[in-house]
Amino acid sequence: MDESRKQFEEYVAKKLRLPFEMITEARNGDRYFAFSSMDIRHSLNEWWALWQASRAAIEIECPGKREREAFSTDFEDGVTFGYNDAISECEGLIRAAGVKVKE
Repeated sequence: MDESRKQFEEYVAKKLRLPFEMITEARNGDRYFAFSSMDIRHSLNEWWALWQASRAAIEIECPGKREREAFSTDFEDGVTFGYNDAISECEGLIRAAGVKVKE
């Protein structure tokens, strides 16, 4: 499960005062189906769509990767690889949270 979906389901469970497992059990692909005892499916589906839209509206521009020549140290290669690896890791974590990274 991606981080954004997990955050959404934790938020909904807390707001509705329901066990987290009850929310995850209602999940059906990218939608939610009704619980046997209560029909909050429509609310969950609408809330999920709004949650996704709010995340889709956010786009972060990370610093670009660097060429070796951009660093003036005796360890250019190591610094360049380390810097670029860190940028890639940050971009991956941002995407996992459901936020776009500007290319």
